[in-house]
Amino acid sequence: MKINYLFKFTLVMTVSFFLATGCMKVVKEEETVGKSAQPSEQPKEEKPAAPKEEVAIAPKEEKVEAQPVQETPQPEVSAKEEKESSAKAEAGDEVSEAAAKKGMLLTVYFDFDRFTIRDDMKSTLEKDAEWLKKNQNINIRVEGHCDERGTNEYNIALGDRRAQSIKEYLINYGIAQSRLSTISYGEEKPVDLDHTEEAWTKNRRGELVIVK
Repeated sequence: MKINYLFKFTLVMTVSFFLATGCMKVVKEEETVGKSAQPSEQPKEEKPAAPKEEVAIAPKEEKVEAQPVQETPQPEVSAKEEKESSAKAEAGDEVSEAAAKKGMLLTVYFDFDRFTIRDDMKSTLEKDAEWLKKNQNINIRVEGHCDERGTNEYNIALGDRRAQSIKEYLINYGIAQSRLSTISYGEEKPVDLDHTEEAWTKNRRGELVIVK
């Protein structure tokens, strides 16, 4: 009797144990299933960051300092150049006056028995040449003259050499050869009829006569 009682008690305890264990297992499985059945939290979708507005960066302005305007230095006119310029202007008037009154330019004088251009006569010839450059339509006849001393033949030859010297000087100065002609009068056309050194000095000359 006691054995049956113990056997039943043991059986009941065993069944109870297994039932309890089974229940716990079912509960755990239900909890696990319940947890798994719950929707998992979806990760929050990160919104794409709004594109950053591009800010136009203005180029850095360079500070340009104002540069002082430098005046181009004008060449200084020396007193000599100013004097020469003034002399040329006066010479132009002088030659123009002679040309208007006498129909000839300034006269060139020579030493006795010489046909080379004297140093003091070069400036006179240059005045004539400058005037001729400004008056391109004017042609000149260069006339050679002598004083009364010497033979006619000799003075004709000497007068011709004097005229040629003047012509060559003008050509070298830039006057066209086609505008110039020469002739020699020897002693035939004196400007002073006296028989003195002063008169002879005036007659030894070369004249630049305007021709059409």
